[in-house]
Amino acid sequence: MKIEQLLIQPHGTKIGGFNLCVKTFKKTWQVGETHWQQVICMDETGEIPVDVKLGNKYNPLRGRTTELDVIVAEVRDAEYLNKPRKILVVDQFTIPTQMIADYYAEPDQAYQANMKEIRGKIRHGLICSDRSAGYRVTGKKEVENYQLEIAFWAEFIMTGE
Repeated sequence: MKIEQLLIQPHGTKIGGFNLCVKTFKKTWQVGETHWQQVICMDETGEIPVDVKLGNKYNPLRGRTTELDVIVAEVRDAEYLNKPRKILVVDQFTIPTQMIADYYAEPDQAYQANMKEIRGKIRHGLICSDRSAGYRVTGKKEVENYQLEIAFWAEFIMTGE
């Protein structure tokens, strides 16, 4: 469900079964034993303030997710930033989970990206030091040989072999 569709719903409409993308995590508060948190959700059609019922434990959403799977919610007319506005009050939600293979693949992907960046910085340093020493490469064959030499030294610096 798009946010523009939520904004045209009448006050008190019960709704659920859709995802929301969290833009900003806001304040938390407690009413009785129940903890709540306000977030701002958005999509390409607009933004909406969302009050999320966290439950009896203080466990804010901050930094743990960018998506909410809304199970049970209600559209309400309320005042937000001193203006009348529609808000969404989420009573039940889940946070999308990740497959274990994806969880273990993330560090490997980050490692590969870091290694690629490090190799690039090493090549840059080698070339800069050659240029400052007055070394110049001209001609296609020289350039190819120079690229192989730089690759060799970059690998040697990375692995020591």
